[in-house]
Amino acid sequence: MNSKMNTLTLAILLGFATSVLSAEPPNAPSFYDNGPQELPITLSAAEMAAYALYESAMQVAETIILASSCTSAAGSYAVSVAADGSIETPASNQISIVSPGGLEAFVLRANLLVYDPSRGQLLSVEQVGNGSLTDTEFNGYSSQVAFNQLGTIMDSASRVNVKGVNGKFDVFQGKVIKDFYLDPNPGNALPYIYDWGTQDISKLNYPVNKYWQRSKSLRDDGVAGRTVFVKDRLTGSSACRIVMDSSGSNNQDFFLQNGTLTISTEKPNDPIPAFEEF
Repeated sequence: MNSKMNTLTLAILLGFATSVLSAEPPNAPSFYDNGPQELPITLSAAEMAAYALYESAMQVAETIILASSCTSAAGSYAVSVAADGSIETPASNQISIVSPGGLEAFVLRANLLVYDPSRGQLLSVEQVGNGSLTDTEFNGYSSQVAFNQLGTIMDSASRVNVKGVNGKFDVFQGKVIKDFYLDPNPGNALPYIYDWGTQDISKLNYPVNKYWQRSKSLRDDGVAGRTVFVKDRLTGSSACRIVMDSSGSNNQDFFLQNGTLTISTEKPNDPIPAFEEF
């Protein structure tokens, strides 16, 4: 009897493992159905600075989640971003995240180099002073960001020191690569910008978490601008979602928006209502 039960149990487990292993990987967005689509998107300097700041703020959130937990970091945080793409005054390219309860805000600034028309745009993002998200302290955030000449690819490499549960600061690193593209639907008159990509977060140079990134942005061409960035943890201790949702101005001259950064325990395929609202 025991041998029959063991055989049956093994067969069930093998069948379950086979069904899991046979799951097909997700498809690329339909925009890429016919292969690479290298269409210039003409991101403004203000947009590139703002998108780099969004990415950087969300990378900070990812390291806080890794250093503590998604549950402890869950909540909503006020966001304010302003960028004009200025090279001379980095303070005009800045994002601020405020935790509830009167905790110290954290501020990041983007420093742009001169645009190279044959290669693209390089910039760096640096933390101003110290800061915290919830009650987790961090300092020394910095990232190196690059956009290609067409404005269709952005990558970045970052590092930050985060105070862990042991009371000591550890070094975390982040890498992200993403594609930007305009709405390919010719019947849509509104200027939507989309992106998708992946990212990893490392601790002491060893990868620990992987995130799936996508975003939707609307320029203020006769309508209110809005930007929604979403990251879902695909590899790590638990499901965790980070959403940056802001609205205001987004045009060729400047980017000025306010909104929220929200951390929750939602799963990667759970609906994203913000994407359907504009």
